[in-house]
Amino acid sequence: MGMRKTAIVALIALAGLSAPLQHGVSFAQTAPGGTAMASSLSPADKSALMKKLQDAKQHDKDARKGWSQEPLTQATYDTKIQEINRLMDKLNKGEDFPLSDVDKAVASPHSAPY
Repeated sequence: MGMRKTAIVALIALAGLSAPLQHGVSFAQTAPGGTAMASSLSPADKSALMKKLQDAKQHDKDARKGWSQEPLTQATYDTKIQEINRLMDKLNKGEDFPLSDVDKAVASPHSAPY
């Protein structure tokens, strides 16, 4: 399977895995500023969040290998992977962080043509 097909399959798989998270009811508490925090998630939600971060990290590793070897594109993916690692470490240690940080970390860097 070519890299393009592999990337497409990975994107479809990520879209399918993240869909159930959007359909559920969230009981996450919000901080005074209106931001949902990781500490308010149930164990099942934390497990799903960890899976989402792991999948995004793998996707970014694959994209880094498969797309442009241009240094700025490579550096963008390196930065995203480091941010995902930081959030995974915080989640494992039970540290609190806004869930909006997860959305930013898993979002496309728009440095590759997809």
